[in-house]
Amino acid sequence: MKSSTAMFRRGIYPEIWILAGLVVISLLGFAGYYYYDRYVHADEKLVERETRHLEDMIMQNPQDAELRAAVGDYYLETGATGAAIQQANEVLKIRPDHQGALVLLGRAYAKQGDAAKAIASYERVVELNRDNAMAKADLGLERVYFELGRLYAERGQYSEAVQTLRSALDIDRGDADARYWLSIAYQKQNDHEAAIKELEESLRYDPAFGDAYLALVTSYAALGRNPEADYARAMASFGQGKYDEAAERLEMLSRQGSDPPRLNLGLGLVYEKLKRRDLAISALQKYVNAYPNDIAARQALGRLDREVPQQ
Repeated sequence: MKSSTAMFRRGIYPEIWILAGLVVISLLGFAGYYYYDRYVHADEKLVERETRHLEDMIMQNPQDAELRAAVGDYYLETGATGAAIQQANEVLKIRPDHQGALVLLGRAYAKQGDAAKAIASYERVVELNRDNAMAKADLGLERVYFELGRLYAERGQYSEAVQTLRSALDIDRGDADARYWLSIAYQKQNDHEAAIKELEESLRYDPAFGDAYLALVTSYAALGRNPEADYARAMASFGQGKYDEAAERLEMLSRQGSDPPRLNLGLGLVYEKLKRRDLAISALQKYVNAYPNDIAARQALGRLDREVPQQ
């Protein structure tokens, strides 16, 4: 008679092995489900509960335009773009000139890739503010101008993009993104001098703006300003977080005797990231001596001054 061990080993009782395997799989599956339900699925459940709660509130107050607009914003933020559009349209049935709903529609249509409808919604907001005495101080309106200008630029409507992004900068001259998209519109119209001016100004407010450096490469190269194009390439590496590569490129420019105006600024910013404090301060101080009003350089020096030198 064969031993029980031999029978198990040779598969005489395969159904027992199958049963044992199913038990193990079930336990593993339950553990995985518990983890997902407890830690991953929790956010989804929260969204579902909040959604049901908000829908109940709307059923109780169907003519509350502000409530519907707020619910639409919530839908958009949680990825329910179609539901956001539906709520925005319901708001506009109640109040046809509700600017919050129009902005919500613009954002939602842009997210869906329907630029024409997004533009129409944003243009309506701009029209409603033609006679707004406080428009130049309205940061919400600045955002509308920015989004509208960006959409114009992406669709090849460069003249409209320039005008609209200029309106955004009239409200917030420190909007680095608006200056970047304005530069793109200028580049497409072959006005590289104007593009460079906007990009350099953009980088004063955001000196790690990688896309702005890449755009500078295009405009500097188009005008034959090769040392500055090389500098912008190096700083594009900085903007991408490749600090060693950026330092190597900038140091090579320095050794070659190339002296683009912002070389010391770039070296200072890169050395700061590489924790080479003394070299960073030296480079930045040289730059500030030549350009005393540069925001990015002064901010970097301020950060370095507050650091405790490593022993």
